[in-house]
Amino acid sequence: MDFVRTARAKGLGSRTVLLRHVLRNAFIPSLTMIGLSLGWTLGGTVLVESIFDWPGIGLYAVNAATQLDFEPIMGVTLLVGVLFIAINLAVDLLYSALDPRISYV
Repeated sequence: MDFVRTARAKGLGSRTVLLRHVLRNAFIPSLTMIGLSLGWTLGGTVLVESIFDWPGIGLYAVNAATQLDFEPIMGVTLLVGVLFIAINLAVDLLYSALDPRISYV
């Protein structure tokens, strides 16, 4: 890429070019996938905990759904939604920390 060629032309070492320029640009799509994976993992807890009968918020949600108890269902849904939004917010803030061209004004 042009920015790598320019960094090498400036006389920067290979390690500096790799850490400062290449990995910063390559980490942005990886960060997106990590954030999405964490969000899907939150949703997968219901399935895993109900299959393996592990006590947790997923099994609590399944038990509430089978007993038609709406308040815990709404609480778990709200909690998972807020956590998903918090993870996406953290990913967006890390974007601006990794790449100064991305700014939220």
